[in-house]
Formats: sequence, structure tokens, C-alpha cells
Amino acid sequence: MALFTHSLHDSTWTGRPIRHVLPVLLALVALGGCTPAWKAPESIETVPFRERGMTETRDGLTVTVGVPDRDETTRLFGTSLYKERIQPVWIEVRNDTGQLYIVLKPGTDEDLFSPLETAYQRRSGSKETKVEMQKFFYDASFHNPIPPGTTRSGYLFTNLDEGYKAVNVDLVSTEDVESFTFVVQVPGLTVDVDQLDLDAVWPERFELTEPEELRRALENLPCCTTNKAGDRNGDPLNIVFVGRRNHIFSALIRRDWHQTEVTYAASAWKTVKSFLFGSRYRYSPISPLYVYGRAQDMGAQKARGSIHLRNHMRVWQTPYLYQGKEVYIGQISRDIGVKLNWPTITTHAIDPDLDDTRDVLIGDLAYSQSLHAIAWVKGSQRSTLKDTHYNLTPDPYFSDGLRAVMFFGERPTALNEIQMLDWEPHRKMGLDGE
Repeated sequence: MALFTHSLHDSTWTGRPIRHVLPVLLALVALGGCTPAWKAPESIETVPFRERGMTETRDGLTVTVGVPDRDETTRLFGTSLYKERIQPVWIEVRNDTGQLYIVLKPGTDEDLFSPLETAYQRRSGSKETKVEMQKFFYDASFHNPIPPGTTRSGYLFTNLDEGYKAVNVDLVSTEDVESFTFVVQVPGLTVDVDQLDLDAVWPERFELTEPEELRRALENLPCCTTNKAGDRNGDPLNIVFVGRRNHIFSALIRRDWHQTEVTYAASAWKTVKSFLFGSRYRYSPISPLYVYGRAQDMGAQKARGSIHLRNHMRVWQTPYLYQGKEVYIGQISRDIGVKLNWPTITTHAIDPDLDDTRDVLIGDLAYSQSLHAIAWVKGSQRSTLKDTHYNLTPDPYFSDGLRAVMFFGERPTALNEIQMLDWEPHRKMGLDGE
């Protein structure tokens, strides 16, 4: 207890009086927190991020969005916003209707940063420079309203999403609500979905038009993932997504699901650091599993506090289209522990109750407001205490053998508007299979 009764004048640290060391520590903290001098921002015309932008026109409204990467953001704003995990999203709205519209900014990011808050996070230089930064960020931001016959453009300052950014733009008038959803690629993250062309995976796809056709097709898909050789079953395929690609991916991103990086030197080092220090790594790689003889088309995870605790999924495009929409089969599980492992860097222990993890995903995506309908079908691997199956780790798992089928759409859907399709009674059973 005597340690806590010493004064600053007679306490010591490594043999030196604390009163001598404290100013040095304060100086180091100040230096460590210094922001580099603000550079003159480049014109939007000279930074090519809008070449990756996306545009959609509907009912007299044309919305264009673009997301600059780390380097482009520094050029556009004269400072590194990505260091503060702030990501600018450029939005342009052309209003060719007879109504006045406004953009509901929280629809893009409910925790977005204000322009002056963003300037404050990267403030530097003299008082005059700080005022100049404030004016620049304010002028560069998106301002409502959008009167008839006009075009408005500017930035919203959102939380950082690497790899792909879901951009939702909700436009409201006195008579109408229009929602536009985009998934914009942001260079700088190496993810598995970039390793293939999803439009060329299946040279020929089978068009299904009736619900019963789709139900039968889903029941006959493989029960489980496999190893690369295809001679051992892994995790059961317990989820199905039906919808347009951008609607599915944007729903996942809005619910804080992130794509996983491909395993390479940089991602391996980030994984090791996350493992050692227990930190979150939202893009941590996951090992490959196989369906149709190929590794997952997309891996995604939802971090729950650290690399040790996360939900993760793998999805594959199927050879089917349903009423013109893509059909994906997938696997989801909940990680409850982790250990280092070569060559996949980490191996996770999963929660054996896969049905709970599957059903939690349904609720999670319902809150994205993109989920229109839910159904269950047979076809996944049933596993009980009496007849237990294992994944490739090998970890035991338990499941009723049903797949959750989730249908996605463009229009926002309230919870009380989600349809429950009676394809298969949701089987209730205990772990013993009874």
C-alpha cells in the first residue's frame, strides 16, 4: 500500500524521479497523436474513383454513388480519413420529377460522422488552417434538399468498410419513398469473391419459375461441404439465399457481415496479431471448403468481439435461377474458440448447435429490411446424439437437417411483412433426435 502513498516528488520510475519523467511522457503522447499537416485537396475531376461508381435510374430519379479507396481519399481531402476509420461516400442525385426530395442520411450509415466532426478528427496546423478545413469539409458534404429539376452531389462520411461497401440511398418526398441499393468495390482488400467471375461460374443455368420446382431442387442439392478431394464430408449446407446479388450482399454488409480476406502474408500476420492480442479482425481468412469441386465463392464473417468469437459462413452459387434471381447454397456456424494451425493459420471450434446459429442468421437479416420471405426445406445433414456427425476439424455438430431459405428483394420490408412459406414444418427435436 505504501506504493500508493508516495508523492510525485519522492516516487521513482526506473531510478528517475517521476516529476522528471512525466513531462517526457506527455511530450511522447502529444507527438504520437499529431496529425500530419493538411495538404491541398485534389479536385474530384483528377481522382478516378467515380470510374468504379454505380448508377441507377428509376421513376425520374437518377442516383450515382462512388467510394474512394484509402489513397484516393487522402488525395481528395488532403488527410488520411481511413486512419480514423472514416470512409467518404460520394452521392449524386438528379431529380427529374415534380417533387422535392431529401436523402435520409442515416439510411446509409446510422452512425455516420458529420462534416465538421470529420474535420475535427484530422485537425492540424494553425487556427486559420483548421477553419479552412472545416469550410472545405462542410462544402464537400451532401446537402439536402433536392428540388425538382436539380442535381445535388456531395459526400457522406461513414464508418469504414473494406473490400465492398453497401450504399443504401433512401429518398423521401411528401408523396413517395424510393430506396436505391448499391454494392461498390473498394480496392485494397484481397477477398475470395474477386478470384472468380460469378457471371461465368455456370455456362448454363436452369430457370425455375414455380415454388415447388425450387423446393425440390434445393432438397436435392448436396447435403454437406467436402474436403478438396471430395471424399470426406465437412460442415452441413444449412442456408440458402435467393435474390439479386447486390441485394443479398448489401443486406449482409448492413448487418455488419464482412468478406474474408484470402490467406496471404499480410492477412496471415493480421490473423496472428489478432490471435495473440485477442483483438477483432473483421476480415480474418477462413479455410476453404468445397462444393461442386470448388472452394467457397464468398466467405463472410461477423466478428463478436475478437478473432476467437465470430459467426462465419461460406456460400456457393448454384446452377439455378428462380424467377430470374440467383440461388446460393451455404454453410454457417458460430466460432466459440480458436487455436493456431498450419497451413490455415487458425482453426476454430464451433458451437455444436448449428440450428441455433442458422436461426439467429434469419433474425439478423430480417433487421436488414431486405428479407422478404423465409422457408425451410430438407436436404442438409441431420445429426443427433444417437447418430452424431462431424465436420473436417473434426468437431461434432447437431442439426435437424433443415435448410433455411431466405428470399431477398429491393424494397424495404418491415418485420410484420416478411412472408413465412409453409414448405416444410420446422421440425422440433432434442439432441437425442426425439
